[in-house]
Amino acid sequence: MSDCPPRPAGDRPEDTGFTKQEMTRWLSPSQLVSTGLRVVLSGIFGTYADKREFQEGRAAAPCDLSDRQELWFDYVSDLGDGFNPTYALATLLAEEKLDLAGGAGGPSAPTQRGRLLVMGGDQVYPTADIDGYRDRLTGPYRAALPYTPTDHPQILALPGNHDWYDGLTAFTRVFCQGSWIGGWTTGQRRSYFAAALPHGWWLWGIDIQFDTYIDEPQLHYFQEVVGERVRPGDSIILCSAKPNWVNANAEKPDAYDTLDYFHRNVIKKLGAEVRVNLTGDTHHYARYQETGGDAQLITAGGGGAFLSDTHHLPEHLVLPPAGSRHRGLRSDPPAQFDLKICYPTKPESRHIALGAVTLGRKNPSFVALLAGVYVLYAWTVQSALRRPGQSFSAVMHDLSVTGIASGLARSPVALVVTAVLVLGMAGFTKATSKAKKYPLGGAHALAHLVAVVAVVRLVDQVLDGLHGLPYLFGYLVLVGAAGGLIGSVVMAGYLYVADRFFNCNANELFAAQRIEDRKNFLRLHIGGDGLLTVYPVKVDRVPRKWKLRSGGEQGDPWFEADGAPPRPVLIEGPIQVHPARRP
Repeated sequence: MSDCPPRPAGDRPEDTGFTKQEMTRWLSPSQLVSTGLRVVLSGIFGTYADKREFQEGRAAAPCDLSDRQELWFDYVSDLGDGFNPTYALATLLAEEKLDLAGGAGGPSAPTQRGRLLVMGGDQVYPTADIDGYRDRLTGPYRAALPYTPTDHPQILALPGNHDWYDGLTAFTRVFCQGSWIGGWTTGQRRSYFAAALPHGWWLWGIDIQFDTYIDEPQLHYFQEVVGERVRPGDSIILCSAKPNWVNANAEKPDAYDTLDYFHRNVIKKLGAEVRVNLTGDTHHYARYQETGGDAQLITAGGGGAFLSDTHHLPEHLVLPPAGSRHRGLRSDPPAQFDLKICYPTKPESRHIALGAVTLGRKNPSFVALLAGVYVLYAWTVQSALRRPGQSFSAVMHDLSVTGIASGLARSPVALVVTAVLVLGMAGFTKATSKAKKYPLGGAHALAHLVAVVAVVRLVDQVLDGLHGLPYLFGYLVLVGAAGGLIGSVVMAGYLYVADRFFNCNANELFAAQRIEDRKNFLRLHIGGDGLLTVYPVKVDRVPRKWKLRSGGEQGDPWFEADGAPPRPVLIEGPIQVHPARRP
């Protein structure tokens, strides 16, 4: 390892080498535009410049820890967002020994820092670039564990969709060039990895890009390079960047096909067996267990990003589901899994959804955007309704929904603007079927249209008696102010109703709240008897203030909580998974 970095003299960016970030404002106008452009560009990168195709020539022998009698390793996902939750979890992962408090008064569990740290996807938000990785990931993690003298823990990382937004350029520089993140070392050479663990266990991480396909070089790597070392009866912990199993249902029967293909055509043909699937992408904890067995499907996406809902999780899974094209390709019956526990619980998740009322307070720039939309739309409508010689104030005074309807019929421009509004609301509606999408989007647009009329009529009454420029100035100011406020209420109401009654837009509802608390990660242990134990860890509340730690050893964290430190608690009792039976 390079020399131990000096401890910072202060907490300014020039002292620490990174800038602390707040939680991403997903509804800010600039972020909405930036994310939309990144999605479009990433689609082009993924289609025409898939970097996985160029990784085949990079030597990538499996990480070998199989000679150890026992092994601790950690899993964290969806982590590079606001400093408070990201750093809070990083400090816990960096602790050499960590006692996990038992939930509901259960016994505590002594654990050790993982020899491997698996980062399961979306290592940086909102989009991938070197500055983002530095400020939201490598900086906080280096501050949490600046140095290790020996037996350096290693990071293995999978890219999620946000890591893919620049075509894996920044991801490759951070994780695939043999560098250091504080006291952790990075050793992988590709965007996927394999690690041989003790007692016939394997840790595999597959890169599914944007949930599209697994490229041919990657298949070859697992079938040949790794496959030649796999023995019949070996047990695999399979990491991927999306919980495809949750989305696999009658409306999306092919959602699980990529994983199912990999299971059947790679793992099963090698004689191995997947005992645990790990993923993130949705920012909660959820565990499904094989019906009548102990194989696990675990989502642990609580590494730092906003909290996701759990109240829409299905109670039972059949994989592949009925209707899947892969269903008929299997000689064995479909696998079945039952939801055992989730964090937050479903009742808690439904209660958190009521936080939609905070949309305006937590997203002021989005309120400003709505204010502008209301002003511009009202102006467009009055232009369509104005008759020769009629004053602006007179048009506003006579404004009504029926009047708008007749005006739209006479004005192509106003009609086009209204159509764009309706189609935009339909596009914002994340319904799984068109039967829901367009009616919901239309109702949402109509609610805003009615709100525009109400705002304008109210402002007109307030400005009664004014004419000319004073009326126009007052109109712009008051319609903007009232439109931003009422528009945000309409948006919040839509998000809650769409989530509660139509099972859509839950992600937008929770993202708008920018919740820093209720984070999670996994600590895993393979014992001398080959038994795998999973410790799911939660942090109910993360500190909001940090102070520079005075003194300290080389490997001690740079910052400590200014108040109560983060408290790691088991979400549930340790989960034991037996290895596959060897022939």
